[in-house]
Amino acid sequence: MKTFKIVVQNIVKQDVKSTCTWYDDQKKGLGKRFVVDMKQTLIAIERNPTSFAIRHKSIRLANFSVFPYAAHFFIDEESHTIFIFAVLHTKRHPDTGSNR
Repeated sequence: MKTFKIVVQNIVKQDVKSTCTWYDDQKKGLGKRFVVDMKQTLIAIERNPTSFAIRHKSIRLANFSVFPYAAHFFIDEESHTIFIFAVLHTKRHPDTGSNR
């Protein structure tokens, strides 16, 4: 079984930080729960990236378990690398992350 390395783009880290701040403003500790949900999703992606459906061209989406967010990623088979280029609310237009 291939092992993959996950690379999270810097813009995603900024988005996650602002999302955490927003959730903590709603209720203390909710931002931390968001991060836990995201990390569990990233672990699932790392373990079996091809189990997530291709939604557009080579882009795959992995929905979070608790929060209404999805990690948008593509797989570089040659380098065994998964590139996470967006973590977006599922109600946002899917093209929002396409310019990344």
